[in-house]
Amino acid sequence: MLLTLPAAAADDIDVDSLTDKLPASAQQYLGNAGPEDLGDEALLPRIGRQAAEHLREALGHSCGTILVMMAVVLICSLSESADSSGRASDYVLLAGVAAIGTAAVADVDSYMAETLRAMETLTDYSRVLMPVLAATAAAAGAVGSAAAKCAATAVFMDMLLQLTTGLLIPVVCSYAALSIANAALGSGALKTAARLMKSACTFLMGAMTTAFALWISVSGVITGSADAAATRLTKTVLSTALPVVGRILSDASGALAAAAASLRGMCGGFGLLAVLCICLSPLLELGLRYILYKLCAAVCASLTGGRLAELLDHMGSCFGMLLGMTGAGAVFMYISVFSFMRIAA
Repeated sequence: MLLTLPAAAADDIDVDSLTDKLPASAQQYLGNAGPEDLGDEALLPRIGRQAAEHLREALGHSCGTILVMMAVVLICSLSESADSSGRASDYVLLAGVAAIGTAAVADVDSYMAETLRAMETLTDYSRVLMPVLAATAAAAGAVGSAAAKCAATAVFMDMLLQLTTGLLIPVVCSYAALSIANAALGSGALKTAARLMKSACTFLMGAMTTAFALWISVSGVITGSADAAATRLTKTVLSTALPVVGRILSDASGALAAAAASLRGMCGGFGLLAVLCICLSPLLELGLRYILYKLCAAVCASLTGGRLAELLDHMGSCFGMLLGMTGAGAVFMYISVFSFMRIAA
């Protein structure tokens, strides 16, 4: 370690756990890098190269599914064109909806599981990262702020995981089912219900993120003022009661607080990279699926139009909602880490 803290504080700050508890997916991006390697100029290029390689692999896996769906749309369009009487058009449409719906639902289902794994991994790592940041903040004199922010992050991350598992994932499943039913039946009521499901999912994620940011800000202001007052009072009492020794102790405590703040910045910077690497693979895959489904829907709409293109667009929105869930977890962690790093020493 580059910094030395008092023995009691050092025992509470387990910096090595930040790397030991990283999941394998994140270690793939970071390698053997730890908080002390933040100044390594090769670290960010390594993450970029790994991300580009993962994106190429995901693109290769995604293209086959998208091409099959486009082929289904084109075959259905050609079949309807060849049916001059129009008697078979309804059956062709149902066959197309069944084919696209089956493939898309299987695709969405696999990424639902990946989204839940990412959320669980983020929640587990927050139980490692937040106590380390809280210990460094407490060593710097921000005892109240550290406890409040650590508790708020733990509560909100658990709430987000429970909300995702118990409500948001079922909402995505319902949205997909309503979209498939609407494509098959062409019901305006089903389309409206699907739109409401999507709006509810977006609203809940936005509301939770806003509430978390406000809670962190308000609790930081209140506890930060109390910590600052307590620090000033302690220095004043020391300097008054012990005119010479008290001054030395006051200066020493300031130096130790500055050292703890530097350690907090180092751990916080590594925590930001760790959160990025935990979320990077699912974010890349979900973002790629979202873009490809939307592009496929746009191409099919320009060529043939109809409810099959609309179904592809709605399936792309499912990936968008899953992307939003993973992104919300990452935003929670980033807000919390930044709030720790901004605590005044």
